[in-house]
Amino acid sequence: MMLASPVRELTAFFDRLAPHWNAMQSADRSARLARLLAPHASLFEGAHRVLDIGTGTGAFLPHLARLAPGAHVIAVDLSLVMLGMARAANPGAAVWLQADAHRLPLRAGCADLVTCHNTFAHFEERRVALREIHRLLAPGGTLFILHDIPREQVNAIHSSADSPRIRRHLLPPVDEAAAHIAAAGFDMQAANDADHYLIIARRSA
Repeated sequence: MMLASPVRELTAFFDRLAPHWNAMQSADRSARLARLLAPHASLFEGAHRVLDIGTGTGAFLPHLARLAPGAHVIAVDLSLVMLGMARAANPGAAVWLQADAHRLPLRAGCADLVTCHNTFAHFEERRVALREIHRLLAPGGTLFILHDIPREQVNAIHSSADSPRIRRHLLPPVDEAAAHIAAAGFDMQAANDADHYLIIARRSA
């Protein structure tokens, strides 16, 4: 597929980062994710068609398999290297798709749950990406955004990146993000920016 120049730049960055990514994560990351997801288990239980945007090396996929067993999962990422690692670690867990979250080659209403784990900060055109997610969600479907560390920590990491483009990938305050999400046609359900960054919204029926 032909990617626009900024997208090619991001793809190259994450391709280079991929072999080192898992070693950069804390040893308790999976256990922490499980704790953060536990209060929201009911959101996943009824999901049949899940779109995981920004799958990376696949850290979120075992949790999706546990919380939404039997769901059809499409795992999306810009980086083929990261997708390859995710696939190797989670064989049979998903259909794998290299694509830009702002312009996904999927039919409208194809998902009842869209998950964005550690991805929201990387939406360069946030309003465009949110409108695209709205298109892909069936009426009443849920958008689940999670960064498993606080906004200030995410922004500090990105601000010190060796890529000028990544240095611009900063998480907005949750109230600012909520305004963008509402403008895209979602009803806000929950927001948090304490020890992690969380937004849950529902596509208006």
